[in-house]
Amino acid sequence: MMSTARDIRAAYDHCFEALNLNLSQASLVGYIAENGPMNQTQLAAALVLGRAATGSLVDQLEKRGLVRRVPDPDDRRVWLVENTADGADIAVEIVSIDVQLRKRVRVGITHEERQQLADLLLRMSANAVAAVEETKTRSTKITGTPETGDK
Repeated sequence: MMSTARDIRAAYDHCFEALNLNLSQASLVGYIAENGPMNQTQLAAALVLGRAATGSLVDQLEKRGLVRRVPDPDDRRVWLVENTADGADIAVEIVSIDVQLRKRVRVGITHEERQQLADLLLRMSANAVAAVEETKTRSTKITGTPETGDK
C-alpha cells in the first residue's frame, strides 16, 4: 500500500515538474482555486499537513507569485491565503494534469474494482484509527494518564 502511494506521488511530482511544482504545492494552489481563500490552519487541516509545513509551502508559492496573503476581513489578526491571477491560471493546468493522470492510473481497473478498493481502504483506515485509540486506552489504564506522544 505504501509503495503504491509512493509510486502515485512520484507520478504526480513528475507530471507537475512541467509547471515547476510538486504535488504538495499543486494541491495547495488547486485547493484554494476550488474552495476560495482560507487561513493557513484551515489549509493545513484540509491538506493533512502540519501548520509549519503549510506555512513553508505558502512562502514558496508566494515567492513565485502564485498565492498571496491578505488580511481576513472578519478577523484582523488572521491572514487568508488566496491565489493570484497567475495562481488561478496555473490551477487550470493543475486540474488538467490531475484528470489526465487519474485516467492513466485507472487503466485496466473497472469502476466496480475502484469502488471495492475505496471500501477496503476506508475499512483499513477505520481499523488503524481504532488501533491507535486502543493503544491510548491501554496506556491510560497502565499509567493512569493518557499518552500524549510527548517525550
